[in-house]
Amino acid sequence: MKRGFSLIELLVVVAIIAILVGVATPYYADYVRESKRAKALQDLDVLKQAVVLYNSQEDLPYMGMLSTTTTKLVPILGENDFNGLQGRYLTYIPVDPWGKNYKLDPYACFVYSDGPDSRVTTDDIKDYYIKDLAMLRIEWEDTNNNRSMDDNDNLYFHFNKPLYCSGMSTNHFDVYENNEVISSITLDIDYVPPAEYSHLTASSSTLIAQVRSNKVKLGVHAIAFKDDLEVLNKYMEVKVDRPNSTSDDLRTLVDPDTGNPYRYAIRTNPIKITPK
Repeated sequence: MKRGFSLIELLVVVAIIAILVGVATPYYADYVRESKRAKALQDLDVLKQAVVLYNSQEDLPYMGMLSTTTTKLVPILGENDFNGLQGRYLTYIPVDPWGKNYKLDPYACFVYSDGPDSRVTTDDIKDYYIKDLAMLRIEWEDTNNNRSMDDNDNLYFHFNKPLYCSGMSTNHFDVYENNEVISSITLDIDYVPPAEYSHLTASSSTLIAQVRSNKVKLGVHAIAFKDDLEVLNKYMEVKVDRPNSTSDDLRTLVDPDTGNPYRYAIRTNPIKITPK
């Protein structure tokens, strides 16, 4: 005669199964979470490479749907950020593992996902295609056409992406000759920020300063930031502030207290001034 399971035996089996499920569930949840994050990073790498390829092929930065005209089109929801890449640079535009569109910040130069919770920024996943903020070149504008860099001429300091400068000063730069700093020569400039320029509106990658008096010679001397964090921290990455932007008012953000991503300038090799 066959005997079935007793009630106690069934309860023991159920209890064991419950314990196993309880132990395994956190590991499974972690696996799912990490799998989604890995998928997001993979997609972001594809989007990043497409932007890099566009920038090199077209010789101008990809701005997504962010217009440079008087009326700025800011895609708050990010629906169309990568449409301009589809076809030549992208086979298809992926959606993130949480069913939302990936986004582009053409100022801070990263692609990103809002992560599992789009209401907070702490779980955002981003990948820079231009990471460090760096000075690329310095151009001289001969305003009086006398072929000499003197008072009231302009110097254009070009960076690799938009930035906010909290105050450019003569004391921020070293002058080099034959790879040696010349302590007797300084770059004497006067920087006046343009009207309505602040950490909430900065959108240019070029800072313009006026020459006050000059001993720096074109083709002979080179300029570099001083190796000083206090100096470099005055030149800050600008991030597009989507939530507070409108179609007519583009807002930017560099405030570190908000937790939004930002970077300071790095020191590069000395750069020679070239005619504009």
